[in-house]
Amino acid sequence: MTAAKPDITLELHSRGYRATPQRLSIYDAIWNAGDHPTVAQIHECAVKRDPTISLATVYKTLQLLTNIGLIREMASRDDSMRYDSVVDSHINLVCSKCGEVEDFECDKIESIVAAISSQTNFLVSSQSFEVYGVCSKCRAST
Repeated sequence: MTAAKPDITLELHSRGYRATPQRLSIYDAIWNAGDHPTVAQIHECAVKRDPTISLATVYKTLQLLTNIGLIREMASRDDSMRYDSVVDSHINLVCSKCGEVEDFECDKIESIVAAISSQTNFLVSSQSFEVYGVCSKCRAST
């Protein structure tokens, strides 16, 4: 996915939150992961930049970033949470064998959401779209 990294400091300040070094490190860990990291993976990456970051700080920061819309939370096949720094409309392709998640850009999502709004009396505030199947790596190994 080719989304530009947002200015997280500006985004936090514009919503009335401080851009603490811990919050910035945790967001960077998610953004730089290149996939959809778990809490443990985020914590592992963040403590490399700042060894004082606790697991509790990671959980609190993930909750804040999710609540204000800077990241998305998604359940994985083992019921652990994964996090996505790409909040623009896209489809998550989830491998039912290895659990890998890949982003897929699709310009039709916006028109689907618009159709839902226009054909129903439902105001869409957010959406999440996951497609489950078997990734190319797992298909090649069978």
